[in-house]
This record gives sequence, C-alpha cells and structure tokens, in this order.
Amino acid sequence: MKKLCLIIILMIVLTDQASKLYINSLIDEGESIEVSSFIQLVEVWNSGISFGMFSNLPYGDLFFSAFSILITGILIYSIYKANDKLTYFGFSLMIGGAIGNVVDRIYWGAVYDFIYFHINDWYWPAFNLADLYIVCGVFTLVYKWYIYDMFLSKQNEE
Repeated sequence: MKKLCLIIILMIVLTDQASKLYINSLIDEGESIEVSSFIQLVEVWNSGISFGMFSNLPYGDLFFSAFSILITGILIYSIYKANDKLTYFGFSLMIGGAIGNVVDRIYWGAVYDFIYFHINDWYWPAFNLADLYIVCGVFTLVYKWYIYDMFLSKQNEE
C-alpha cells in the first residue's frame, strides 16, 4: 500500500507541475483566459501563504519552504502510522500538493497560482492544482474520521 502512496504522490506532483508550466506558457502577465462564466485562468505569483498572507515577510520563501517540508515530514510519518486506504489516500493527496508548491517556492521563489473562481461579484483568491489536491486530501480525512468512522461505530453498537 505504501508503494501506491508514492505513486499517487508522484502523479500529483507531476500533474501539478505540468499544469503550471502549461498555463504559464499560455498566459502573459496581466492577461487572462475565460474558461467559463465563473472560472478564469490568470497568472498570480504568491510569495506568501494562503491568499497571499505574509507576502512581505523577510525570507518568507525560505521560511514557508522549510515549514512546508516539516509539515510534509509529519504527513509522511502519518502515512507510516495509518492503517486504512482512505487515510493513505488523504495524506497522499496532501503530501503531493505540498511538494508541488514547495517545488515552486524553491525554483521560482513563489507559488504559481492560475485558477481564478468567481460568482458574480464574489471572487475567490487564485489557486492551483496543488491547492486543490491538499483540500481534497483534507476532505477525504474529514470524511474518513468523522463520517465514515462514526457510521461504522454506530453500526457496531447496534
């Protein structure tokens, strides 16, 4: 099962990096491509953390890279301790996404975000596939730990 986790992580990092390189080749700074009425492809360099917070922090790229590597190490340890497929999968999604963004920070000094979602006048900050993978990993773990496991424990009580 651990080999499957490595394959998932590798595929996530590769698809994330490939998507960033491809979109970067399509869009010049300041331009955008409308995909639908609520999604645009844009070029945003995020040197901070989520939503660009702490972008002006001195040595932020070094600090955020080190912090991401630390969190990734903790998640890898969590996979080692895990004992079910959903938990493996959730952690693998999160690790792959974190590594994808760390690669950006190390190579570019900032994370490349390009998906811009909005509904009417409500805009979500730009994000990338790595961010989506991380969120899907979190939702997978929340589902596993709070919905799936609670359902099983109730069934076992009956």
